[in-house]
Amino acid sequence: MGIFGKGPDAKPTTESSSTAAPRPPVPAGQSAKATTCVIGAKTVLKGEISGDEDVIIEGSVEGQIRIAKDVHVATGGVVKATVTAHSIVVSGELTGDCQASHKVEIQATGRMTGNIRAPKIVIAEGALFKGNSDMSARKEERKDQTAVS
Repeated sequence: MGIFGKGPDAKPTTESSSTAAPRPPVPAGQSAKATTCVIGAKTVLKGEISGDEDVIIEGSVEGQIRIAKDVHVATGGVVKATVTAHSIVVSGELTGDCQASHKVEIQATGRMTGNIRAPKIVIAEGALFKGNSDMSARKEERKDQTAVS
């Protein structure tokens, strides 16, 4: 007699792949679930960061950051870099120029020194900002708006 009262020839029952619920297709170049890169509080990174996922910086980064999605400098994060992303949120400290295709937000705990170029800029009460800001649309967007008008 085998384990659990089953004969030695008994095989475990498994669901066949044909009866399992089908998974929705994943677009090329994307994973099945959204991912976020976290640079930990005790991590120091010097160099260039580029990628296509959200990045949360809790530690220290020095160099250049080019991200296709969102960058968030957390409350304890320190960044000394040129940052290009879809959206940039500063809750910690950022020194360097920022360019966002959507929005740059400096939260109440945030401190930023550098120039900002984005269509939307939010600076919360209590935030510190020293630099220039440019909210003009990109050249391509201005041409489209001129053609419509």
